Amino acid sequence: MKCKDLKVVNLNITEDNYEYKALFRLCTDDKCLDIDLAEISEKKLLEEIKSTFSLEETTDEIKDIIMEKVMEASKVESRNVQGEDCCKTDVDEKTSRDIDSLSRS
Repeated sequence: MKCKDLKVVNLNITEDNYEYKALFRLCTDDKCLDIDLAEISEKKLLEEIKSTFSLEETTDEIKDIIMEKVMEASKVESRNVQGEDCCKTDVDEKTSRDIDSLSRS
């Protein structure tokens, strides 16, 4: 199997006082492996990934491909939720209708 055929799913990147942690799941259709990005440089983990998925590439190539996949997945997963559009849906629509009804009377 080729490493490019693996999928990076359930990417979870957190930050606490500028200490970043990234956890994700590496999957095929029938196998999954949970990975901590902090351990991706460890030879033991790379060998486990290679043997679990029967990959053809070297461990260095596997690491590079997985890092590219994680970076790509982080673009898809990222979103800014710093209070944007907070509490604007039902309350604002109701308030707008109430204001409109007062201005009509």
